[in-house]
Amino acid sequence: MYYYISIHSDDYTKKVKSKVLEQYLIHILEFEKASHLTFFKEIYGELIKIRGITSDNDGNYGFDTLEGIEEVNLIEIDFPNYINDILEQTIAAIATAIAKEFSWIIDEDHGLS
Repeated sequence: MYYYISIHSDDYTKKVKSKVLEQYLIHILEFEKASHLTFFKEIYGELIKIRGITSDNDGNYGFDTLEGIEEVNLIEIDFPNYINDILEQTIAAIATAIAKEFSWIIDEDHGLS
């Protein structure tokens, strides 16, 4: 089972500036910044976390810190420990909004029902 949703361009080559992602998540989707490229929002009492990541062309990544990253080509939305249908629909709407904003796709194996 997947515990997150991945959003990215078709082949992971299209990148978004970190500042652009930050502005969108904070000002449009009303997330709060936890640290560089890590954002959170409480929805229905559960904490939703979004992280911008730099990956290779297959979506693989490894990092110790996101500090200093200026562009991302992958966004992950972590599922909370508890999820119900209403929360799942809300997370799906957030993922769809992000995908539309940056003309990216939601990974087929996204973890949603």
